[in-house]
Amino acid sequence: MKISMIISVLSSIALFNPVFGTPTPTPTPTPGVADDLEAVPSPMFWIGTPIPGGPEVRLNGTADEIVAQIREINPDWEGAPIPTSTSTIDEDPTHVKRYFQHHPTCDLVAGGWARDAPLDPAIQILRILGSSLCGAPRRSCARAVCNQNSGIELCNDRETNVQISCDRLAGAAEKIRDQCNKWDGFVRIVKGQWFDTTGYNVVVRSC
Repeated sequence: MKISMIISVLSSIALFNPVFGTPTPTPTPTPGVADDLEAVPSPMFWIGTPIPGGPEVRLNGTADEIVAQIREINPDWEGAPIPTSTSTIDEDPTHVKRYFQHHPTCDLVAGGWARDAPLDPAIQILRILGSSLCGAPRRSCARAVCNQNSGIELCNDRETNVQISCDRLAGAAEKIRDQCNKWDGFVRIVKGQWFDTTGYNVVVRSC
């Protein structure tokens, strides 16, 4: 009789106490905004000074649209120099390590594969914008470039806007292109995502 009572008490404890009962399942991570393919990409915003010494302005659009708007304001605007094989403008490696986590993840983000060849001019147009700021609104992916269905996006999982140097955005896209590619017949294709430590990520995929 006493044994039955003990078993009954232990069963009740197990039912109401997760330590003795079934382990609480690990929560599933919330998908980031980059995984919502039904969401319409936001326009990227740019903050900079088209006229040296002039007022700071904010423009919206893809990088090539922004460059066109800048040149409407200042036809003499030349942009930052594009790096060559003998001259690069890569960030200090300690800064890259501080902001971006580990390495890009390949073929995990939703969406299709981008073709590699159109990404070169896409990255170059971001390089032209240099250290000025490229940004994305809260909880959205901003389309930085879409060239021949190959895109670069700045995705913001924060509840506030994010803005980073356009150089950093270009550098992250370049890293993804270099590490997350494969051959599809005679065409090299790319898809990947690189997470920053502060709530945003860069995505390369079809657009």
